[in-house]
Amino acid sequence: MKTGIRTEISFFCRFHIKPVIFFIGFFTIAAFFLLSASCFGIQQKNSHKEITLTLASYVPVGYPYLYAGQKIFVDLVNKRGKGVVQLNSYFSGTLLKGNLLLPGLQAGTTDLIFQTGAYLLGSYPIIGIQMLPVWKTVSESYKALKMGTPLYELQNQVLGEKNLFQLANSGLIPEFLWTRKKLVRTPGDMKGLKIRVAGIVEAKIIQAFGASPVTMPSAELPQSLQRGVIDGALINPWTAQGRGIEEFCEYMLVHPVSWISTPIYIMRDRWDSLSESVKRMLLDCASEWEIRYMSFPGIGIVNEEQLSNEVIPAYESRGMKAVYLTKKEVDAFDNAAKPVIKWWVKRVGEKIGNTALKYTGKSAAYAV
Repeated sequence: MKTGIRTEISFFCRFHIKPVIFFIGFFTIAAFFLLSASCFGIQQKNSHKEITLTLASYVPVGYPYLYAGQKIFVDLVNKRGKGVVQLNSYFSGTLLKGNLLLPGLQAGTTDLIFQTGAYLLGSYPIIGIQMLPVWKTVSESYKALKMGTPLYELQNQVLGEKNLFQLANSGLIPEFLWTRKKLVRTPGDMKGLKIRVAGIVEAKIIQAFGASPVTMPSAELPQSLQRGVIDGALINPWTAQGRGIEEFCEYMLVHPVSWISTPIYIMRDRWDSLSESVKRMLLDCASEWEIRYMSFPGIGIVNEEQLSNEVIPAYESRGMKAVYLTKKEVDAFDNAAKPVIKWWVKRVGEKIGNTALKYTGKSAAYAV
């Protein structure tokens, strides 16, 4: 009887207890791996904790079109980037004035900036391609300069050598010539005039036309025009409204003497330090920002159709005279500006300069 009991117990242990031990061990190991995975997931989540970046611009809210356009990017990031990245934005020079945006970016006072080429050209001459009179329309410039294009890549290749990265460029807007009393239809009409400019490219163009450039910020325009310190100014029609230029100038030359843009910049090493998820979010928002700011009629906040149908008529309704050129007169301005294009090509190097011109649709011979 005892032998039978031992046999039964032995049978039970062999076929019942061992499987129980096996299943206990299996579930213990499985629980361990699940717990480890959970902890790893928590660590991964913590490693991608939402970050806040600072963005600065000198564009005042008094420039309704440009301010609204720049704010699109901020709003896109702050809406879509929750849990990944948010932007603290400072407009109207409240963090850094125009001439301090680049030094502030380099010092780490801000992470990103909207900045015009005039303030950057001294350190980064490749940006001059955005200012030269080689463009005809806003949409043309958008298609050539947007993210991923050969010209976008070329600029960033050169900028990267000096630790700068252009995240996005929404496109360009033209700078018109505004004059107090002188009707200008040819470069010869500008001889002897004192014209306000923002930077060196505009200054070179005005000199090529026979006038004298006077560098000054747009904030000083009203007083300088009123007192006759200058005879006119190069300024884009969207921001001229914010300066009340129609009160002091009689004529507006509807011709792109030069161009201006306000791309988004970040230091290259700062960009490289960001996580892939943050980079991806910023790139996605920047890509949409480009087309919603300056691009095609009916899409971009700023476009040439709006210029013709809304902006120019607004000036005419206040008594200004819009001056439209014949093809012969346009050709005269284009030819007079060619030495400036040649100067820029020499400054950036012929290989880089001529390649950039090719990407605008112009050949190297255009500057000859």
